[in-house]
This record gives sequence, C-alpha cells and structure tokens, in this order.
Amino acid sequence: MRTLTGIIVAGIVLNTMSQCTAEQQSPNPDSTIHIIPRPASMDVRDGLFHFGHQTLIVAQSQAGAEAARLVDYLAPAMGFRLNVVADSPGTENVVRLEIESSQESRLGEEGYEFEITARSIVIRAADKAGLFYAIQTLRQLLAPAVFDKEEAEGIEWSVPCVHIIDYPRFKWRGLLIDPARHFIPRQDVERFIDAMALHKFNRLQIHLTDDQGWRLEIRKFPQLTEIGAWMDYSTMRQGQDRADGRRPGGFYRQEDIRHLVRYASERYVTIVPEIEMPAHTGAAIVSYPHIGLYPEKLNALAPQKRWTANERVLAPRPQTVAFMQDVLTEVMALFPSKYIHIGGDEANTGHWAKSHQMQALKHRLGLKDEAELHSWFIRQMDEFLTRHGRQLIGWDEIIQGGLAPGAVVMSWRGQAGGITAARAGHDVIMAPTSHTYFDYYQGPKETEPRAIGGYIPLEKVYTFEPIPAELTDTQAERVLGGQGQLWGEYMADQKHREYMAYPRATALSEVLWSPRESRDYEQFTIRLAQHLKRLNRMGVNCRPTD
Repeated sequence: MRTLTGIIVAGIVLNTMSQCTAEQQSPNPDSTIHIIPRPASMDVRDGLFHFGHQTLIVAQSQAGAEAARLVDYLAPAMGFRLNVVADSPGTENVVRLEIESSQESRLGEEGYEFEITARSIVIRAADKAGLFYAIQTLRQLLAPAVFDKEEAEGIEWSVPCVHIIDYPRFKWRGLLIDPARHFIPRQDVERFIDAMALHKFNRLQIHLTDDQGWRLEIRKFPQLTEIGAWMDYSTMRQGQDRADGRRPGGFYRQEDIRHLVRYASERYVTIVPEIEMPAHTGAAIVSYPHIGLYPEKLNALAPQKRWTANERVLAPRPQTVAFMQDVLTEVMALFPSKYIHIGGDEANTGHWAKSHQMQALKHRLGLKDEAELHSWFIRQMDEFLTRHGRQLIGWDEIIQGGLAPGAVVMSWRGQAGGITAARAGHDVIMAPTSHTYFDYYQGPKETEPRAIGGYIPLEKVYTFEPIPAELTDTQAERVLGGQGQLWGEYMADQKHREYMAYPRATALSEVLWSPRESRDYEQFTIRLAQHLKRLNRMGVNCRPTD
C-alpha cells in the first residue's frame, strides 16, 4: 500500500493544464462522470473531445500494445479503426499514450494521469499497467454503446474534458471462481476476466481442486483427470447420472492453462492457482488411494464407488508430501504467479486422530496434537515453494498449530485470522464471509436463484473495510488487499455466476481501488445506474438493483 495523498495534491497543482473552453470545475463530478471504481482525483471542466475517422493514437514502442488494444476496444461500436502512429507533429485530434518511468514515485506501478482537452487526450503512466487502467477509465467516459460488439449507429463519440490522477489503494484486488464444484469452460473464464479488467481487478484465484472434482491436467499423475475430473457438485449430490446424458465435470489441459494465463496477463490479471490440501481432496484420493488414510479400503472398490468412501483428507505420509510437491512442480511450471494457494481450510483432522498410522507419525515427528500435524504438513509445502521462489497462501486455518514462516494468510472466518497474522509480521488478504462471499444471497430467498445461504446485499459489500481498526499503521501495511469469493456449489453456469458477481463486484472494486475517504454509497449508486448500462452492453448478466 502507498500513501500518496500529499504528493498527488502537489501534482494536481503543478499539472493542471486544461485547454478546454472553460476552466470551471463541476461542483459534483459524479453527476456527470460515472466511473467505477472512482478515481483518486478528478477535475471536470467544460468542453468535449470528439473522436472521428481522422483521430490519431500516438504511442512509442513501449506503449504500442496498449494503443493497439485501445483501437480494438473502440472499433466494433464506432465502426472504424483509429490509426496508431509513433509520432505526430500536430497536437490536434490526437490521443497520446506515454510511459514515463519517472512517474512511478507519484503514481505507482498501476497509476496513471490523463488530461482531456477539446484538442487532445494525453495519458501518462509509469508502466503499461497504468496505461491499461487509464484506457478502462476512458472507455467509461464514452457512451455505454461503446461496449457493444457491433457498430452502434447514431452515437456522438465524445468524452468530457477532465483531468484525472488515479492509482489503487491496495495491490491485491481479487475475485475467486470455483470450477472444482462446477466446471467452467475456458471461454467463460475469458469473459469473466474481461469484466474483471474493466473494474481494475488484478488477481483471479481459481479453485482448481476439491472433493467434487480435479480440474487441472497433471502429466505425472494422469488419473487425477482421468478419474477425478468427472464429477461435479450437482451429480455428487444427485447421483452419478446427468439428466441430459452428458458426462459431468471436465478439466483444463495444460495448453488451456497457458492460454488463460496469457489472456489474463494481457489484461494485467494474475491467475493464482489454488490446489487444496490436506482437506477438500476427495477427488485426488479417489484417483490415487495411496495418498488417503485407508488405501486398502479404496483399492478394493471401483473408482465410481470410491467417491463417498474416502475421508476427504490426505494422510501426511512422506509419500503424500512428495506426491503433492510433484503436483506443485507442474503447477509452478504453468502459473508464473508469485503466489500459490494451497487451501489448508476445514481440515477434518479428526480422522487423523482415529488412525493408528497417523498417530505414530505424529509421535515420530514430536508433535503434540493434530493441529501441529496440520501445521507440519503446511510447512513442508511452504518450504518447498520458498525454495522455488514462490510464496504460499492459505486460508486462515493455517495459523493453527503454528504459522509457516513464509505464508500469506487469506482471512475468511472474519478478520481475526488476518489480524493475528499481521501482528505476527505476515502478509494478509482479507476475504471475510461477512462482506465478500458472493455465493450468499443478495435479496429475499424466495425471489433469488438458489445460493448457499447467508445474506450480503450490495450496500454491505460497499461498507467493507479491509484494514481493521485494531491494527497499528505498521501492521496495516501487511494487508495486501481483499478478495470476493464465488464458490461454485450452486453456480452451474456463467449466467448464474455473473448474476451473483455483479453488481456486488463493482462495489468491491471501489473498496479496493479508491481512497477510503472518497467512499459515498449514495453517489456510488448514481454512477452504478450508468455503469449497469455498460455491463448490459457487454452481455454481463447483472442482477437488477433494487
């Protein structure tokens, strides 16, 4: 996190160079400008910049990719493609994209500044990510029809004169999707990433494994997908057969993952893989019984009979540790993310207490209880990932029995786990059920699609504060940000997933990007009314606001 308020205020004074027809600022920018998330600083002035066939985009080599992306964003609805040039002697009717590394101290790696006058648009950033986020803001300054996939006729393509300085409050701005419970096709993940990028989210956690399915090809252990991928939450609850006769489940081949990683990276979204352990591992144990507690019991059964006959928790033998580390080796080869999530939550370690073999292992390791055995297992993964230059993330249960030295804690059972971890000097991501579980209902149950329970309306999401008051300023620096969760038990398709995500994710995007002191729910709802028109044009299945 960075505190740039004083620097930004000074920068506004030094860089206010509007050439619009009038210098008068709008008394209420939110009444005319409907940007989500809200920029850190915005001055609106009279006048418009008009896009036309002759408008040039000027970009040097480093900015060229983002200039091309801007053309691709605008062309379908505008019906013409703007030309990109490396330089232009004129200053009329141009959009300039500039990367200036000297701006990093002022804007950070993801911040940007742009000045729109009646003659030109000038966008500056310290890095390509800042240009990308500026482009997302520019799209929102245009008419909602710019988000159409085909030409929108009769639209005046203009943007208001405005001076914006913008940068994120938190560096972790995330959402989670859950193909383990219901498989999510690759193209649906791409659509989800597109909507995330518009809202300046930069982390997508993919819950790839659980009891109901293993969704990632691991070449060393092919049965993980040959056996473990062909189940989902619905068929596990209702029986083995689907009503439509199609085989349930699915998985991502390694080439699918490489494609998605590249697709997300081009939109400045880092995919964070989650490989659950030691619990939520039923699909893995069904596939390879020797990593479970009682392999002899499962080996005697056909694979389709094993699903309900395993304890869904790994046996932390040395062979199991090696197995999971081999899995993580392939995971690291596919995902360049610094962070690898290993779950660690809801471990039903009571099964360890009933196993003579696990009790013998516990005593051999000199551990006093199952919580310490759980911690020992997590520590093996932490040390392994650290040796390979990665960092482990786990749900807040990884605190029990002692926290692994390099671990990052994702706090979901409220914020208490995050507070404990931050006080102990560990980085934290806040993801509490109270505000960020988008699998909860957002209206009366009788009028809403089925959800897992709970109730989190839009306004409650907007009140979420990732930094607890109990933390000192130094401890608060350990809070990387926050994340919204879309657990997939009852989200069997993209339409339902989007309905549960939006508009709540729009509220979360503002919590994680915009300055805390600028938050105003009434003004947010004014901007949201226009923003929902954009999402509808994109084809996002938003829940209507009340």
